Amino acid sequence: MDARSLTAGAASTEQVVPEQNWTLQTSRLGLHGAVFHGVYDVKSPTGTKRVLKFVVDNVDIENLDMSTLEGNGVTFHVQGAPGSTSTMRNGPVTMYVERLSGHLSKLLGLPIPIDLGEITLTPDTLPRWLYDLIGAIPIPLDLELTGVTAKQAGQFGGTLHIPGMHLFNDNAPYSDK
Repeated sequence: MDARSLTAGAASTEQVVPEQNWTLQTSRLGLHGAVFHGVYDVKSPTGTKRVLKFVVDNVDIENLDMSTLEGNGVTFHVQGAPGSTSTMRNGPVTMYVERLSGHLSKLLGLPIPIDLGEITLTPDTLPRWLYDLIGAIPIPLDLELTGVTAKQAGQFGGTLHIPGMHLFNDNAPYSDK
């Protein structure tokens, strides 16, 4: 569905997202008590960004690998220990997402028996089923995706725990797309 014509809600003026997004890559992302609130405009230091707003109770992130452009071609990385599950607790956690892609593997805690292919959500392209199912009436769902890449504009709330956290910089290219 082409969602460019959807009117965006306005996020809280106290919540200002960074100018530079960051990328999360994970083998499995569990969103527990996830409520999709739709397309929002969030404030950044130089203007606004069009994003998808999700509010979740808890998050599980397997093999967490986050990165962002630090500047001058340097990419900053945060990684969890291989095989570990990082968690976000003490929510709610408000997530402002520019792009989310992965394979839906569980819905309401039930495994999806076949791979439906990769789904990609952006503020301008929402699958009709998502918009029809939960876009109009925010209902909490437990979702699990595998092979996930998320471009985050910002996130607020909750307590993040990263087992075996490893921080480093390198010159690996960082893509904003």
